[in-house]
Amino acid sequence: MSAATLRSAALAAAARGDDAAAARGFAQAVAAFPGDAALLNSAGNFHAGAGRPADALALFDRALALDPALGEAAINRAVVLTRLGRAGEAAAALTARQATLAAIPRYWTTRAAAETAGGDLRAAAASHAEQLRRDPGNRRALHGRARTALDRGDDGAVAWYDAALAVTPGDPWLLHGLAQALEAAGDRAGALALSAQLAGQLPQWIDALELHAALRWAAGDRAEFCDHYAAAVPHHADGAAERSWAAMLAGVDRHAAAAEILARSRARIGARDPLLLDEAVYRGEAGDDAGAAAIFAIAPPATPDWQIAAARQALRTARPDVAEALLAQALGVRPDDVMAWSLRDLAWRVMDDPRHLWLHGDPVLVQERLLDLSHDAHAAAVTMLDTLHDRAAMPIGQSVKLGSQTRGALFQRDEPAVRAVAQAVDRAIERYRHALPDAHSAHPLLRSRDAPWRVAGSWSIRLSGAGRHAPHVHPHGLLSSAAYFAVPAGDPGVLELGRPPANLRLDLPPLRTIVPRVGHCVLFPSTLFHGTRPIATGKRMTVAFDVGSR
Repeated sequence: MSAATLRSAALAAAARGDDAAAARGFAQAVAAFPGDAALLNSAGNFHAGAGRPADALALFDRALALDPALGEAAINRAVVLTRLGRAGEAAAALTARQATLAAIPRYWTTRAAAETAGGDLRAAAASHAEQLRRDPGNRRALHGRARTALDRGDDGAVAWYDAALAVTPGDPWLLHGLAQALEAAGDRAGALALSAQLAGQLPQWIDALELHAALRWAAGDRAEFCDHYAAAVPHHADGAAERSWAAMLAGVDRHAAAAEILARSRARIGARDPLLLDEAVYRGEAGDDAGAAAIFAIAPPATPDWQIAAARQALRTARPDVAEALLAQALGVRPDDVMAWSLRDLAWRVMDDPRHLWLHGDPVLVQERLLDLSHDAHAAAVTMLDTLHDRAAMPIGQSVKLGSQTRGALFQRDEPAVRAVAQAVDRAIERYRHALPDAHSAHPLLRSRDAPWRVAGSWSIRLSGAGRHAPHVHPHGLLSSAAYFAVPAGDPGVLELGRPPANLRLDLPPLRTIVPRVGHCVLFPSTLFHGTRPIATGKRMTVAFDVGSR
């Protein structure tokens, strides 16, 4: 039989849902025709669609080794790399092949997806723009261009969403993005009307329910901001609506109410993971130790998520040795888990374990750096940030208490004032890295000391009234930060590093306190809990960012 015949038979098996037969068919075809690059590409596509990205990647690599000009294999390979979390590699590979692949319709949108996943929204916007230059009505490129405009804080985001909706009228995801763009542009009433429409018409869509809750909260609806979930519950046999509802409540520190929502869900559909885990966490956060213990008793912690949650509860109930053992298990599976390391540090400190000094004891791990910004550049940044905050609100699920947080990726914006800050931050990060001790393969920060770093998220916080940051960690970074652009007189909101959250009930002081200074940036390991003391009056405005490894 020919390669085409074998391929057709394998595809027919896949079409009827017989994955095993399709896999055997492709294996037989590839064994019979190992030099057929197009066949290898087809087999790779099958395995990618079946959720076997490693197998797919190997097949695409073989296809390209045979025929380096096979553009579809190169693009498919980039798709799989992006799914595997290697978006930077995918974008670089596609950029290197631009001359030969640019005319393939999927090239620019695939490249934009890789650039977006890798955090380079500026490049993604340019790739979408190039696809639209070639094909102005391309639906995927229009949607992607609108999304990147929203995430970058582009003032033209609403117009981009309108353009995309003109081609794909009524698309729920486009309407979802348009609501966010309207709110970012200051049309909060329009945004709320649209999110209410989505939540009401699509109660089975969790993203719509969460968006409506967030917009109601931002508009000042503190009491009933998520009561629309009640009507959505019957549409979710798996309890997804209750889980999201509880997360919204927990995000504004209403842990007892969140736990009760999940208890009602348990009565409705039975005990299910991860709802049961969430309920245990919320009961612990609310101080209901008996309720949390009852859940952990019927569901012994066997996965990292359960182990970390049980360790947190063990810490607050004066069992640091139990917490340490659970966290060691979790880190054995997920060695880079920031929350696990943060809690383990607390356990070590309570037990006076010297490993705490190995993790956070070196003073050079916390550095205060002067940002090399001119007076005019600093003033321009303050003006720009104030403008952004005037249209922002206090978010759900973040550390800020009384204040506002900017939307999207701050450093991906195009305003010169923001670009100047981003460049100054890059230089401060490199000075920080240069001062670190040698790499250490077991240390959660120093193991990546010599790896490529990138800013993985960036935003600004403006505190007012008695605003503060609750102690927290950033679970997706190597480094966390605070760069100061406005500091009030009197109580400046002192930064506290290493003080645990109050609801852990640990009598541990901060490891270090830092008085904010305008124009300075503090960098420290993301594994350190950090928060601030309240300000009294005035304005405290910071730029914050996470640093991750590429």
